[in-house]
This record gives sequence, structure tokens and C-alpha cells, in this order.
Amino acid sequence: MHITIIMVVFYILCCARIGCAPWRYWQLNAHYFSREQGVFSKLSMDALIPERWRLPQTIDTESLQPVSFPVFLKPEWGQNAHGIYRVDSQEQLVQLRAELSKMPQRYLLQEAAPGLREFELFSIDADRDDDRHDVFTVTEAVNDSEDFPINSKYNRSTRYVDITEQFSAPQQAQLANYLSQVGKFGISRMSARADSLQALVDGQFHIIEINLFLPMPINLLDGNYTWAEKWRFIRPAMMSLAQATKHIKPVDKPQPIFARMMFYGRDYKNIVRQKNVSGEVREHYPQP
Repeated sequence: MHITIIMVVFYILCCARIGCAPWRYWQLNAHYFSREQGVFSKLSMDALIPERWRLPQTIDTESLQPVSFPVFLKPEWGQNAHGIYRVDSQEQLVQLRAELSKMPQRYLLQEAAPGLREFELFSIDADRDDDRHDVFTVTEAVNDSEDFPINSKYNRSTRYVDITEQFSAPQQAQLANYLSQVGKFGISRMSARADSLQALVDGQFHIIEINLFLPMPINLLDGNYTWAEKWRFIRPAMMSLAQATKHIKPVDKPQPIFARMMFYGRDYKNIVRQKNVSGEVREHYPQP
């Protein structure tokens, strides 16, 4: 938490230094925000991923039967792997669906990603039109205790290792270009699985998900980082983030992204279900 506070404070200072409003941060990836769902929908993001990197994923229903196990049930939006479940059998799937039917948000069913290793690609791209990422890191999520783990900072079996320097400058540029092929994001973190570092560079990977709301630079969770190293990363990274904020093109009606994301759970708890003349059930999602 203290690292996050330091980043936020320094980001605000950087914004003040270059003359931009820090609250415009919420508009960095506004183009990818789902007006209908009121979130950065994982399903909408999935549609952006080129087919060669995309995992089969769809809205979960009782009639949907996985081809194989394990599979993952994921809320349409969430942070830090919150609400994600790994399902290893049909019996477990039936039981979990019964439990999740009481939850307000809808869930997605995603096939497990092939690949022996999991990587986090973090980026800050101040000018989305210059073909260059101002901040780019690659961090490996290492988990030697579980098969098909749900990695997060809350998983005690998971540790994070910054491996950015194991890639040459051209290789880093290639990896950043892969991220640009998915979307022009001001700030983002992409999770992917591949068999090796070379497979990752060669584009032989599958994307698990892309985080656009509050994508923590996961390299800062590397236990070998000293405070001096963290500070050397945070200072230029937050200046780049401030520059990215300043580069946002103005629009007539900015989307209330922060408010809608904060009200996301409440919206779904207050879903109004209405039947039309034919008896079909329709769902109305109230606006905050």
C-alpha cells in the first residue's frame, strides 16, 4: 500500500509540474470503457486480442460445457484476481455455478492457457502515435507449488521477478509492439503464458487478460528490489504517466469512469429484470 501511495503522490506532483489535471487519469483508456456494462469489460477486451493470442472465453451459462478441464470462472471485471475460480471437474463446475448464481455480477468461462510460464507486461505509453512505449517492463509470476495457478499478490505461493533486463532493447521493443497490436493504451498490464522467454519474444503465447483500470507495475513486487531501485523506477514512470495524461485528446463529454467503476457492484445488485410480451427476460442496468 505504501508503494501505491508514493506513486500517487509523485504522479500528482508530476502533473502539477507539467500543468495537467491529475484527475484526467481516469480518461487514459476511456476509448476501451464499456458504456453498457460500466466497466472495462474482460469480454470486450477479449474481442481486441488477435486470434492467435486469444483464449476461448464467453459468458458462462448452465448449458455451456467445457471441452476439457481445468477452466476458470472469472467476473466480468475484477482486480488482483479477486473472484476468479479454477474449476477442475464437471462436479465442481455445477457446485460453483450454484454458488455464483447468487452473486450480482455475471461470470465468464475461460479455457486454461497453455504455456509453462506466466508473464506480466507493463506499459506506460505517453504518446500513443509515436510507436514507442515510455515505460515497459516484463515480470515473471513464479509459482512452483501449483498447476494452473491463479497468480496474484495475494497468492502466497506466487513471487514476482523482474526479468526486463533479460531481453535486449530490440526484444523489448518487439514485446511492446505486441501490446500495441491489441490496443493503444495509455497505461496497461497484460498477463500472458508462454513456454519460454524466446517463445514470448516470438509471439508464441496466449493472453490471459489485460488490466486497464489500475494496472499496478507488478515489477515493484520483486522481492529483490531495494528501495533505491523502486524510487529510480517510480520517478520517471510517474512523469511518463503525467505526460500520458497531458496527451489525452479532449472530448465534449468525458465518461464518468471512476464513478461507474466504484458503483459497479451496486449497479448489478440493483438489476431490474423485466419480461416483455413474449416472456423474454431482459435486464436493465441502472446508471449511477
